[in-house]
Amino acid sequence: MPIPDIERAEDDTLVQAVQRGDPDAFEPLIDRYLTHLRAFIALKAPVPHLVDELAHETFVYAFGHIREFAPGTSFRAWLKAIAWNLLRAEIQRFSREQVNQSRFAEEWAEQVANDDSSFNNSREVESLEECVKQMPAPMRELLALKYHNECSTDEIARRLQRSLAWVRTVLFRLRQQLKDCIEQKRSQERPC
Repeated sequence: MPIPDIERAEDDTLVQAVQRGDPDAFEPLIDRYLTHLRAFIALKAPVPHLVDELAHETFVYAFGHIREFAPGTSFRAWLKAIAWNLLRAEIQRFSREQVNQSRFAEEWAEQVANDDSSFNNSREVESLEECVKQMPAPMRELLALKYHNECSTDEIARRLQRSLAWVRTVLFRLRQQLKDCIEQKRSQERPC
């Protein structure tokens, strides 16, 4: 929806006031665009909890870089561009984190499965074993098929009569749970 000229002129007046050093002039801009910005982010964000966080970060960034805004252009479009860039960065960070977490859990599970005695003496392995024991039997079976028996996800799906997507999703979640469990046990061991 195009922005009426009167609204754009009001935006320009408020932005120029902020650029001259009046931070209070930014508040009406937040009031005007918060709902629109939240809706824009909600349509694009993969997880709902990011909406408020990214909206906040967008306004913080916009305020900090207000001198870069060119009066006469659309403030709403500028906010959307900032939000989109922040969202892309967050998705990239999240993707990298998921890959790292997956690799971490796989490495621990493989080392336990290989029964490396120098590794098995460590507290981390004890924590991993405790965490695995806390899981329901079907999940332990799934982990054993993947890491002890070294079955492919295709083979596991056939054996368990589940979809390939189910096997991959559950393995991903189990690795995350194991990582979180190990980190929790580590944090409990640290002195205050």
